[in-house]
Amino acid sequence: MAPLKHCAALGARWLCAGPFNPEAWRPSCPTFGNRRDSRYDPWVLVVLAVLALVAPATDIVGVDDFIDAPRALFGRTRVAVERALGAPLVVRPRTLLPGPGLAAEAIDELSYPGVVVAVSRRSAVVRRVEITEARWSLPRGLNVGTQRRRVEETLGEPQLVSDVSVLYLDADGFPNTVEFHFRVDRVQRIEWSFAPID
Repeated sequence: MAPLKHCAALGARWLCAGPFNPEAWRPSCPTFGNRRDSRYDPWVLVVLAVLALVAPATDIVGVDDFIDAPRALFGRTRVAVERALGAPLVVRPRTLLPGPGLAAEAIDELSYPGVVVAVSRRSAVVRRVEITEARWSLPRGLNVGTQRRRVEETLGEPQLVSDVSVLYLDADGFPNTVEFHFRVDRVQRIEWSFAPID
């Protein structure tokens, strides 16, 4: 007998159709053609399909440009950052927490007015950037103070969403990301994370 399958999207269970399963597609199973037996109104499914079509897809090129922005502004290494921004006001030793496929890593946080840049102690490569002031021009006109609606209209559908933030992955995926944090529906800060080696 074919295995039992489950459709999470509809919350419905049915038995696989096949030559060894005479019970497949019993009348009690959800169907789209018979409204009496269906748990879901066909019009609801039509509306969901239309919403999926009109929802803005992720703008991969736009997201990649935005993720590359701080490295274009400040550089990819500690030497380049200090050349672009000068000596940091404060240097704080920290440890980046481990992530999927990534070990914990010792870093130095270089603090400047409106921006903190985290660099690896081992390789001196930029690992994180956090901007809290709109001092620098960023792609697509997005910056600290931008409305949340405009961020999502410009970059499209984020990969992770919460009440207070949205996160986008670049084309290469984790750990190259940008996350917009909101307060009262406007960008309060923008955080970028980068791979440990460039």
